[in-house]
Amino acid sequence: MSRGAQRDAETRAELTPLAPGERPLGLRLGAALALLIAVANLIGAAAGVGDASPAVGLGFAAVMLAAAAGMWARNYMAVLAFQALLAVGIIYAALSLLLASSLLGLLLGIAVIAICSPIFWLLVRVMARLQVPPE
Repeated sequence: MSRGAQRDAETRAELTPLAPGERPLGLRLGAALALLIAVANLIGAAAGVGDASPAVGLGFAAVMLAAAAGMWARNYMAVLAFQALLAVGIIYAALSLLLASSLLGLLLGIAVIAICSPIFWLLVRVMARLQVPPE
């Protein structure tokens, strides 16, 4: 067995399934971020902020509310989908740093990366624990 495969097997053996009602930090932070984004979109849609139709803001708020509820319910697919959205946000923010034409644009890109990256990393282990069969 190769060294990497041995290390993978040891890591898998150490994983324990989530206990009933257990919500690790990454799961709580992810659900809170999704809820915060949903509320911000609802407020923005109500205030008429942006060029898009308020229906777009309401639709995205509904998606974020569903993501928050799914993560709180410890649904693997909800965590996976939210992690994909985090990854897209991190990549978009990193690429926007190349084109930032103001200090505000630079700070917003850094803020998105600083907020989303730790949550993304914490959700990796949560997803692994969600896949472990109950003992």
